[in-house]
Amino acid sequence: MLPLSSANVMNLTWDELPPLPPSAGQAKQPGVAGPFAGVHGDALIVAGGANFPDKMPWEGGTKVWWDDIWVLEKLPDGTSRWVADKTFRLPRALGYGVSVSVPEGVICAGGSDAERCYAYVYLLSWDAQAREIRRTPLPPMPEPLAFMAGALVGHTLFVAGGQHVMKGAAPSSACWSLDWSKRDRPAEFKWVVQPTWPGPARIVPVAAAQRAATGEAFFLFSGRLPQPGRAAEILTDAYAFDPRARTWRTLSNINGGAGLSVMAGTAVPVDDDEILVFGGDRGELFLELEAHDLAVESLRRRLAEAPANDRAPLEREIAGQLTAKKTIYDTHPGFAREVLAYDTRRDAWRVVTRSPLAPQVTTFAVKWGDAVVIPSGEIRPGVRTPAVVRVKPVTQ
Repeated sequence: MLPLSSANVMNLTWDELPPLPPSAGQAKQPGVAGPFAGVHGDALIVAGGANFPDKMPWEGGTKVWWDDIWVLEKLPDGTSRWVADKTFRLPRALGYGVSVSVPEGVICAGGSDAERCYAYVYLLSWDAQAREIRRTPLPPMPEPLAFMAGALVGHTLFVAGGQHVMKGAAPSSACWSLDWSKRDRPAEFKWVVQPTWPGPARIVPVAAAQRAATGEAFFLFSGRLPQPGRAAEILTDAYAFDPRARTWRTLSNINGGAGLSVMAGTAVPVDDDEILVFGGDRGELFLELEAHDLAVESLRRRLAEAPANDRAPLEREIAGQLTAKKTIYDTHPGFAREVLAYDTRRDAWRVVTRSPLAPQVTTFAVKWGDAVVIPSGEIRPGVRTPAVVRVKPVTQ
């Protein structure tokens, strides 16, 4: 557990909005990982994502992607409720893309299903009078991409990292941008390939936009570097991209020193010079689970070539590795409860509080009025939550 100094404490209140309703045809909503999420006017839009509706993955459950779109409306009395008796749909079941809020709606970019990644980009907007979701196609990304991070710098959406395919995937160093202010100029409204940060490729990084010494910048944190046949590298680095100079700057490691992983966490800018980072996976148990997977792969290769009288010991070893892996899943404490703040002007990190609620990863922290809303996501490996968490700063 990271130390929390009283001098660094940020006063936040935590509560929950109405939980995510069940998907179409489902009696219960376990929650989704990798949804798109954003705000349009008085509505929170949550779309897509994936879960294990029947059994957990270590029990043989199958991961299912969804095409549902859910709309949570803010009512005049300050409460909120999900739009009922409507079935809104994405163009296909998708998850693990990037979404950002603009005044006209929620831009959704990329994502994947079980088979492939996609380059789709579109705007979801809520028509409160017609009680309908509108979907407007936007220029597709240069290549399919999922498991990346993104943020809106001024009027420009940046995406970075991720992977281009689902089978035999390699992490990407992609960095692309789309200037929303050029949407009425078709010849100019297209994705621009930007320079790559001076560090390794990565999946599930964290991104945010915030002011820096040279103006508003795109910040990229953490993630992991998968390495076929050996342990992934858990990344604790951080970078800032200056869109005007088109240059990257290497920042202090997350939380200083050797650094700290916040992979798959969420981030949001606050005040004029800080970024809050919620949750994230520190990586220790991830590496333990991966070690068991690598051991099982090796044992199964040996088993395939072993003579009959040598098979039983190998099968027992495989069973032991799978049992140890299941024990980690069953006892996993969840993801990091510390909320970190990054000071963009001082290049400094601090721990500001701890979440009293189960931290969510593979989702988005969305500004909605005077609050930050974190809808659904994953609270333990394979385990989702339907909770929609609301965090508010306490006015002194």
